[in-house]
Amino acid sequence: MPGHFKQKILNALGVNQHAGSPQDQSLPPGVAKHQPSRERVQVQIQDDERPLTSGPNHGTYPRLTRLADGSLLSSVTQFPDGQNALRIARSTDGGRTFHEYAEVTRATGEIDNLFLLEVIPGTVLAAFRNHDRGPEGLTHFRITVCRSTDGGRTWQYASQAAEKSPPWGIWEPFMRIGREGEVQLTYSHEYAHNNQCTMLVVSHDLGSSWSEPVCLYGREEPLRDGMNGIATTFDNGREVLIMVFETTRYGPFSIEALVSYDDGATWQDRQEVFRPRPGHNAGAPQISAFADGSLVVVFMTDDDSEQVDWVQHASIKAIFAGPPQNGRISWSEAYLVSPESSVWPGVSALDQHTALVTYDRGGPLVKTILRGI
Repeated sequence: MPGHFKQKILNALGVNQHAGSPQDQSLPPGVAKHQPSRERVQVQIQDDERPLTSGPNHGTYPRLTRLADGSLLSSVTQFPDGQNALRIARSTDGGRTFHEYAEVTRATGEIDNLFLLEVIPGTVLAAFRNHDRGPEGLTHFRITVCRSTDGGRTWQYASQAAEKSPPWGIWEPFMRIGREGEVQLTYSHEYAHNNQCTMLVVSHDLGSSWSEPVCLYGREEPLRDGMNGIATTFDNGREVLIMVFETTRYGPFSIEALVSYDDGATWQDRQEVFRPRPGHNAGAPQISAFADGSLVVVFMTDDDSEQVDWVQHASIKAIFAGPPQNGRISWSEAYLVSPESSVWPGVSALDQHTALVTYDRGGPLVKTILRGI
């Protein structure tokens, strides 16, 4: 992310008029072309934008996770007194209000990209980028994991999930629980200025130790795949994972997806999710599955702006789809969630119809979207 920060967000206003792929461009071999037209779906974007914290509403990179007791934890990066602080707020009313709850850590180095996951009831892991900074730039890269055994109230260091020396960096962790109860942590790993892969490490001891990292797809491709999110759904009764991520197939950022039928061990059916009009960007996607298996992806894009200065002029949009059919996903048109400049969205589906979208627009905010009501 550092050094490429201005290449990471999206912006759009209203229903996207450029959602279909331009007819004079085609995807390279091995990448499935998405259907040329997109259907409208019944969606309500609620006018209930509210802060994710009860204190001064500052911070960025907001995310949500739901605990076994029904509460929600929000996570943000804040910047008190020249430091970076990873802070948590808690909601016990379904995300209507959030109250200050905990702090994972703070430092003068570059810590950011906090992601929370409850691994067993009451035990929560926090993964984040944790880089050392020197006078001439970043000097060491880490994906650090801390652990809480009291529902996110207090935190202790657990492990380094990954670390490396410059010049190329690692960032943007995402976690999920595998079929055998293991913790799967994915993150972005640079190999060159034009080559970034989504990596996987696995823990069988609640985050105390991790396997060696492996690239999940496209190690030799000159594409900057990154900022991944994963959701579980079903394809004709078969469990399937859908991974979304930003990539640089057309120069600026667009969004693509991969499909896994073996719990994330292998990935296939790479396909387009959203491509903005030429010269514009769409990135930083996150995905969630509703209770019926339908999908929602949120992202930021400057597709509707006349100015391109990534990541400026971005807005947050959402697109929807039913469960995949034989690996193929048919996405809806894009719907505006928050106008420019809004960045770093997250999404958490709560039931068959309701999802909460988080984003930074002058501070961490959350808004409700309803599908099929």
